[in-house]
Amino acid sequence: MKTRITELLGIKHPIIQSGMNYAAHPPLVAAVSNAGGLGILGALSLRPQELREAIKQIRDLTDKPFGVNFLPYHPEVEKMIDIMIEQKVPVASYGRGNPKHIIERTKTAGMLNLPTLGSVKHAVRAEQDGADAAIVQGTEAGGHCSYVSTTVLLPKTVDAVKIPIVAAGGFCDGRGLVAALAFGAQGISMGTRFIATQECTVADSVKRHFLKASENDTVITDKVTGMRCRGLDNKLVRLLETKSAGAELFSFFKAVPAARIMGKEFGVPAWKLLISGMKMRDAYEMEFNKLGYASFSGMRIRAALENGDEEMGFIPCGQVCGRITDIPTVRELIERIVAEAEEIWDKITPNIKESGGGCHDSKRRREEQVIP
Repeated sequence: MKTRITELLGIKHPIIQSGMNYAAHPPLVAAVSNAGGLGILGALSLRPQELREAIKQIRDLTDKPFGVNFLPYHPEVEKMIDIMIEQKVPVASYGRGNPKHIIERTKTAGMLNLPTLGSVKHAVRAEQDGADAAIVQGTEAGGHCSYVSTTVLLPKTVDAVKIPIVAAGGFCDGRGLVAALAFGAQGISMGTRFIATQECTVADSVKRHFLKASENDTVITDKVTGMRCRGLDNKLVRLLETKSAGAELFSFFKAVPAARIMGKEFGVPAWKLLISGMKMRDAYEMEFNKLGYASFSGMRIRAALENGDEEMGFIPCGQVCGRITDIPTVRELIERIVAEAEEIWDKITPNIKESGGGCHDSKRRREEQVIP
């Protein structure tokens, strides 16, 4: 099943793993790439030297293409890009920020640009700036998500741009892959589904929580990162969403020490962190008072994903959790998705009669066809 995105990225299957912070570590990234998809390192909270080491770990585990997801407003973003260029990373992945500057720097080094976006206008802008392809993420997705459902956002974006579009938000199986292709996408990107795999280093208790959760157990809140973010409902979310002075005080007193810890982790002075925060506010059109939430969101997400704190940590999770029933290996998952998609494809596309024979061979047709 070749598509424009498999041809562009040099991968076997049109399946991309979301670059999730605190979840997409080298073992998961390499496993996805080795299984024929595109693994993406979640480097949003890494320091430059940590990024270099993570890239080297991935290279020790795979010789296949992979990407790095980073923050355009990271206080050391220029150093991060320097390292990606130095290490010849194949794909640059990022969200909103200053994409034109990023594209100008990375494309000259031969890097492909694959931003993740939540609106048609941002996809149009990314194309104008020179992005090679884009992931569009609907409101069903975990983490930062759009206001619009994938089934509406996806075809509108496909119609508005010429670059290949990858669909994200609500995908976990072959049916979703075929549906995305029917809408005009060139592949799918999955985050929540890849967390619930054996190679992902997220706490086992969180993975098991995904198996128990339904689509109704996720909520969207702007009280964790300062922006719309979907995750599992828990004690932390309910506390932050409470319209009371206590909730505001909790956020304030958590934000101040968190900002100091963040500055220490990044190895940058407070003023540099503040400038990054202001850039983030502009990029995401945030209210100034919500920067306080953003400063401690990393600690809350890490507490959940790495330490298994399911009550006072924040667990980014898409509505697709309601359809996840197992924790397979990455290879088992990808092969299952592809096999199911091919089976469905055979049922919904007409067979082509082989000349000189009498048999129908849609499998051969799939292998030769590049989906427009």
